[in-house]
Amino acid sequence: MELSKMYGAGFGTTVNRHGNIHMINFVFNCIDDKFLENPVGLVDAGFTFLKKMILNPLAEDGEFDQETFLRQKQNLIAYVNSIRDNKQSYASLRLQEGYFNEAAQKSPVFGSEEELEKLTSKDVYDAYLEMIKSDRIQILVSGDIDENLAAERSKDFNFAERKPEYFDLNYAQPLRKTVSENVEKQRLNQSKLDLGYRLDVPYRSKLHYAALIFNGLFGGSPLSKLFVNVREKESLAYYASSSFDPYRQFLMVQTGIQSANKEHVIQLIADQLKALSIGDFEDFLVENVKSSLINNFESRLDNQMTAVNRAQNDILTGTYVSNEDWIRNVLSVSKEEIMEVASKVKLQNIYFLDGGN
Repeated sequence: MELSKMYGAGFGTTVNRHGNIHMINFVFNCIDDKFLENPVGLVDAGFTFLKKMILNPLAEDGEFDQETFLRQKQNLIAYVNSIRDNKQSYASLRLQEGYFNEAAQKSPVFGSEEELEKLTSKDVYDAYLEMIKSDRIQILVSGDIDENLAAERSKDFNFAERKPEYFDLNYAQPLRKTVSENVEKQRLNQSKLDLGYRLDVPYRSKLHYAALIFNGLFGGSPLSKLFVNVREKESLAYYASSSFDPYRQFLMVQTGIQSANKEHVIQLIADQLKALSIGDFEDFLVENVKSSLINNFESRLDNQMTAVNRAQNDILTGTYVSNEDWIRNVLSVSKEEIMEVASKVKLQNIYFLDGGN
């Protein structure tokens, strides 16, 4: 009701993880007052609204409202259970469960059914109060607004003083000497073969941009070796792709295959990685991947949430990269740097969801 009075302003919360950091975001957005016939001070109203939502949630007698809590708890459990029906997502989560050593990294940001079932409204409320009291807080404002006004209104939250502790955003998984494998059988039309690798290239480190291009060449684009050679030429996969999480130095390959082709596909994936490490790739592919990365980057520059997220990363890493520098860094990546990144990729675990097909 309050949001509708603010000309359709929006509010929501998100939960995500960057390496060692687990983040809860409270997001408010509204139209700029100057576009209203009768300005009403929406920035002021937004700060007031956020203060109310964050510091006065729906709670009573030391716990969240029981009815609301139980409804949201069951909704989240239902979502967690629904992932079992999405076998591609299910396989990805099972791979990560086997890859990571620490419980906090093994678990997805939304938790597990077992963990959720144990929670009470008091447990969650106590944790929430502790978060507000002790955790690191960032207030980020984006838009054509008065900076002094934003700074003054930010003080209204009256958050307790806290010492900013040093932490490393990047999670570094220790390298294992042997490759682990987990096989699970279900009756499916398509088996899932996922591989987890350690790629020791932290976020915004020297080889960060080379790692982005490597991933595009390996399996992160339609021109990649996994897509062209494993899926198209050999016709051994319904899909074959790679993704890289620089905050956790985790490279993942996902494929959908016939069970009988498992060992052949594993070898083919290794062959594509080897080819990249010895420079067996064309310059025009590198240029295409660079262009794709830059086009994608530039297309998001006018998105305010993109700007907010980048500012958040700047604060967390203690670094700053301008738009021009980001593009320049991508363009300057050499073939030798891509080869160096490829040589750092170390297979750590395999998850195979055997459909018996």
